Amino acid sequence: MYLLNFFRHLMFSQVKPLVILARKKVLQAEDMPPLPAKLNPRRLPFDDSLLDSASARTLLISLLRAGKPMLLPALGLNLGYVALNLTKPVLVNSFIKQISGDLHRPDGLTLALLLALGLGLVSFVGSLGLQHYFFYVLNINQLFTNALNRRLYRRSLGLTQKARAEIQVGDVVNHMSSDTDSLAEFSATLGDAIISFVTIVGSCALLFYYLGATAFLAVALLFLMVPLSRSVARSFSALDEELMRERDKRVTLMSQVMSGIRVVKYFAWEKSVRQEVGEVREKELRARKKLARAEAYATLSYVAISTLVLFAALTLHVFRGITLTPELVFTVVAIFSLLEDPLSHLSEVISRAATGFVAAGRIASFLNREALPYALVNETPDETLCGLNLDNLSVQFPGSTSPTLDGLTLRILPGESVAVVGPVGSGKSTFVQALLRELPLHRGALTFTDLRGKSVVPKIAYVPQEAFIINGTMEENIYFGAKANPKALQEALFASCLDADLPLLPAGLFTEIGEKGVNLSGGQKQRVSLARAVMHRPTFALLDDPLSAVDARTEGELIERLIDGAWRGITRVVVTHRLAYLARFDKVIFLVNGKLEGVGTLDELCLKLPSFRAFFADSARAEHGTNLLAAGPEKTAPATAPGAASPAAAAAPAEARLTEDEDRAIGAVKSHVYFDYIKVLGGTTFGKRLVMVPLLLLSSIAASSLPLIQKSWLAFSSNLQAGKEAPSGAFLDKLALNPHWAVGVYGLIGIAILIGVLINRLLWLERGIAAGKRMHNDMLRSVLKAPLRFFDATPVGRILQRFSRDVEAVDIHLQWSFEITVRCLVNIATALFLIVSVLPIMLLVMGPVFWLYYVVQRDYRVPAREVKRLDAISRSPRFAHFKETLQGLVVIRSFGRMETFFEGFLSRLEHSQRMFHAHYMLNRWFSSRIPLLGGIVASGTAVGIVFYAYYGKISPGVAGLVMIYALSLWESLNWAVRIFAEVEARMTSVERLRYYGNLEAEQDTLHAPLPAATAWPSQGEVVFDTVVARYAPHLPPVLKGISFRIPAGARVGVIGRTGSGKSTLLQSLYRGMELESGAIRIDGVDIASVPLERLRRSLAIIPQDPTLFLGTLRSNLDRYGEYSDAEILEALEQARLGDFVRGIAAGLLAPVQENGANLSQGQRQLLCLARALLSDAKVIVMDEATASVDVQTDNLLQEVVRTSCQGVTMIIIAHRLGTVADCDLIFEVREGKLHRTLDLKKEEASAPVV
Repeated sequence: MYLLNFFRHLMFSQVKPLVILARKKVLQAEDMPPLPAKLNPRRLPFDDSLLDSASARTLLISLLRAGKPMLLPALGLNLGYVALNLTKPVLVNSFIKQISGDLHRPDGLTLALLLALGLGLVSFVGSLGLQHYFFYVLNINQLFTNALNRRLYRRSLGLTQKARAEIQVGDVVNHMSSDTDSLAEFSATLGDAIISFVTIVGSCALLFYYLGATAFLAVALLFLMVPLSRSVARSFSALDEELMRERDKRVTLMSQVMSGIRVVKYFAWEKSVRQEVGEVREKELRARKKLARAEAYATLSYVAISTLVLFAALTLHVFRGITLTPELVFTVVAIFSLLEDPLSHLSEVISRAATGFVAAGRIASFLNREALPYALVNETPDETLCGLNLDNLSVQFPGSTSPTLDGLTLRILPGESVAVVGPVGSGKSTFVQALLRELPLHRGALTFTDLRGKSVVPKIAYVPQEAFIINGTMEENIYFGAKANPKALQEALFASCLDADLPLLPAGLFTEIGEKGVNLSGGQKQRVSLARAVMHRPTFALLDDPLSAVDARTEGELIERLIDGAWRGITRVVVTHRLAYLARFDKVIFLVNGKLEGVGTLDELCLKLPSFRAFFADSARAEHGTNLLAAGPEKTAPATAPGAASPAAAAAPAEARLTEDEDRAIGAVKSHVYFDYIKVLGGTTFGKRLVMVPLLLLSSIAASSLPLIQKSWLAFSSNLQAGKEAPSGAFLDKLALNPHWAVGVYGLIGIAILIGVLINRLLWLERGIAAGKRMHNDMLRSVLKAPLRFFDATPVGRILQRFSRDVEAVDIHLQWSFEITVRCLVNIATALFLIVSVLPIMLLVMGPVFWLYYVVQRDYRVPAREVKRLDAISRSPRFAHFKETLQGLVVIRSFGRMETFFEGFLSRLEHSQRMFHAHYMLNRWFSSRIPLLGGIVASGTAVGIVFYAYYGKISPGVAGLVMIYALSLWESLNWAVRIFAEVEARMTSVERLRYYGNLEAEQDTLHAPLPAATAWPSQGEVVFDTVVARYAPHLPPVLKGISFRIPAGARVGVIGRTGSGKSTLLQSLYRGMELESGAIRIDGVDIASVPLERLRRSLAIIPQDPTLFLGTLRSNLDRYGEYSDAEILEALEQARLGDFVRGIAAGLLAPVQENGANLSQGQRQLLCLARALLSDAKVIVMDEATASVDVQTDNLLQEVVRTSCQGVTMIIIAHRLGTVADCDLIFEVREGKLHRTLDLKKEEASAPVV
């Protein structure tokens, strides 16, 4: 049994069940074997803290130290492989000497046969040892990947808001993918460097032994590599850093575009985005081309040195008058064959080392970013009711000249309800962040105290202004990692007013919620956030204006059920812009410009503070008419009392799923995928492809065939000079007989080889980059044209995977995989032709060997291909989870769910690592069997040579040539299947890019019924005629035959309960969803007949979620550069941002961080308003545009609408009646239908307008 297990592990047979299973079915993720315990990311064999991230150097050293238990055996196997490799030239020398002598003497034949078998045995054992070395190296790779991913994620959980604002999503994605991969491969790079170094040193020793004094020149020339390597390493580091910097910019830009795709589409910015991404992509490709050319020239330099050294050694030998015998020549050739690999790959090793060092620096920089104290992030909350004491509290952001909050002193008693109010920019959100201890205190003290005044750690439930929704079921979003508690869940649903929504969802609690809650209304998202807070069972509730997103009736219910209901016994701090319910709070805190203007009850503040009295009066006027909305019966499901049975189904039906599974091709990569890649590799036109594709093939064939000609010339000339063959008197014979001419011809062929290698590398480089550029552009164009439902069903992390890892595979790896495959096939064909033409009897050996080879590679390729696809698919969830975590850091920390999210990340990482482990185990299974076949070929060839030499049918020179190629054949056979499997694996990236490059596009109108010069719309009349629309074919309709007419230039308000279909109206107006039936007409023209770009640029929108991109104020307002500074400043003035812009030194060129992180919620929305005002649209839509601004600003904005939008049709979607009080008409929408038309000025209802 022990022996059986030994051979099982020796040949990696533990993965054989997977090979057998792949014959019966298409492999799935659950079929993969479990990870070994030592490679499980949950149970690292060392503590995370052992990784020293002070600098790139210390991070690398600490990684190598942590991997030492696996690294030492790997290095031992590495050295053993090199030692066995170095015996090959010795055995070749002895073998050729033996067959050159008298094989008829008693021990001659026996010794020759033993040497023949020895050559095969050394080849087999060394190669098998190399596979076990790779096994250890890949284990180390997984270990490093686990350790780095854990550290990166842990660090991200503790990032301060300042640190989070400094990093961009593209940086994080690249840290988690490219940088981690580069650093994880460092052990392999180190091993390759050791192999190269020891092989070069060992080869130099052999050269001294066989060439004597001549070797001094050869070794001296080899030392040219030292300064060359140093120079190459420096240039590679700089170029790689430049490439990563440009790649980061592109991925960050794509992340922003995908996150804000609705704004991109509604403003018809696709062309602008394509241009901007294209410019960044061009810079990235230029950096890639510079790096690839440097690699090509470095490879050429090393090959040139190798060729020069051998040429110099042979030339000096000839000038010393020593005859070049076959045994000497092919021993030296065998030695230089050993040198070829390390020398040709030395530039790659240096490049990988430089890339690893750059990656280590980038990761170390991320790990050294500012983080909250560990004790603060991980403290355990007390279950005690608590209040709050502030003593002269001041908060000042780094780099700011004045505090954002200044000198706040107040006390909140345990169990009190407190409202925090004030105009936009008064410091309300900063106040919340300070209470969460997310911001450093400039001075003063902040303490939470219990009823006895003792300091405690509060159990805070934080509800942010912008709800944080995870991609999961409704139930998962509410539980948020808490233990299942059905009774508490029902109480939370009732308190958050979600109970009435559940029957409307396809699967109730089990309905999948898309990324960022795309299939929920703004109000539903906030109520999910509130339900989560209730489930948390807090002692201190902190709400940052979540009620602005809900309608007036729901707001009243939330006050009753939650603020004054479920949370009556705990401390509640509520930031709000809605002042109608202030009398219900025990205290009101009034902030103005970061200072505490007043604190007390509503009556107290109205009595003693004129400024508050005016502030409150404005609010009362703005919210006039709220009760009118509340009138009338609701047709939604009745509220479910706490404790009632959940209406959710026991399991979610297929219709409840929003996020689609990632696309995965099955079986072999289809021929048309290869053909598509070859087409883009060849060029844009048929004529160019007709020239370039054959040229690529011919350059590879020439680069691979010329070395055979060079070695054949050596065999021919050495045979003649040693007298092993009789000269014929031909011209070539005369050249070969003259030692000086013979070496000269050898040198000329060497120059031809160098030219061939250079041309081959540069051709593949140019065409490979061109192919990557074309495929990226096609995918970008297709994705930007995709309908909105594609983005609703596809996580951003998955799309980013296509634009990062898959694009990188096509840019960098695929063309080299193709080129190596061609050269590998040429090498195999060359070796087989040479062996069979010289030893026809080898056909008897080749037949069974190649049949076994076919069986093994067939059994390998099928599972390897499918597992590689599973490996690629398994990475997206990890990146998506990481990105989601960064977006919800404050919520995750406030709920104390760091470990829950960390465990979720580890689960995704473990799944991904299972796929990777299975893939490389399959590689080892295959690669451990090929050396056995190679050993049989090598020994068979050697035995054949012995018997041919015994009967005088082969010369020593030809025997040496055949033996050299027979020894290298197994490597070519091994590489052939592995590299073809690699090509198939890389082609899965092409599959995915093609899939995304051929997405279903939005239905567009190519031929407009209106001439381009026609001013349309000229009036702005909007008519909805029996419109029926749904988000997806399998989902129920959202608009159910709705009809109304909006007169030109009218201001119309659209109100309704959360989820009633208000926002769907605007989506259909923008053709974000195609109508099932009915029509929408603007100025009498059916919008279905208008090209999308013209339609969307003719409208303007102020969206519910303010979307801003990394750039400047100007670029966020005017993407196409159509407006002057004066026009932009006028729009900003109208949006009441004039003072804000004038107060910034950079003005319109002031930077805007990713997602507008350096601006308040209100300022972001005001910028979106200015963007709409800047357009000359006849129809402007405001989708809950003022939900996040204070009442005064809301009033100002309504004044702007009245004064600046004369003659413009305004469609104002709102749930705050104050926002639509000035409208000519108000449409109330219920369940996707027009319920009634209101005229607040007459305060009566009329019949629906159709």
